[in-house]
Amino acid sequence: MANYTRPIHYDIVMIGSSIFEFWGSPQWGQLSISNQAIRSTTTEFWLDYDLSTLPTAKHILVYCGSNDLIFGNNSEQIMANLHGLITNLSVQFPKSQIGYFSILQCPQKQAARQLPIIEKINTHMRKQTGEQYHYFEFNEALRNQAKWFADDGLHLTPDAYEMLNKFYQPVIERWVREAL
Repeated sequence: MANYTRPIHYDIVMIGSSIFEFWGSPQWGQLSISNQAIRSTTTEFWLDYDLSTLPTAKHILVYCGSNDLIFGNNSEQIMANLHGLITNLSVQFPKSQIGYFSILQCPQKQAARQLPIIEKINTHMRKQTGEQYHYFEFNEALRNQAKWFADDGLHLTPDAYEMLNKFYQPVIERWVREAL
């Protein structure tokens, strides 16, 4: 059987949990985006997911790990799953650039006293960035300010997504340009 490479149809495919799912299709200039995120998913879900069903894209953005904390997964397991997922994406989509968005520090996680574990995971992922993936610091824009979060203290408001579109458009466009 011949080795068939699927044509690239999108600039960016997004995978992960509800924070990405509820973003819909970010407004990042002229970039074409396919948002495949699924609420309530964990790193283990995406590690076991059939990645071949994802549309092809020049870039893949990942946001997951937050829900793992709800299910009691420890930082070592979350980091191992994230690295496994990124490796799987690199193998499945060798021509795609991968970007990882840090786990949000939010009021819900603060109330659950999980900010130190989030910082541990984010610091590890930031330090491991390199040729395999690019690290995006979500908390740089949101800074755990209650005004950006819905009443549950976890999910983002429409205003937060609008702000994130403006904040990340130049960042994402630069990442896409530099990866060409």
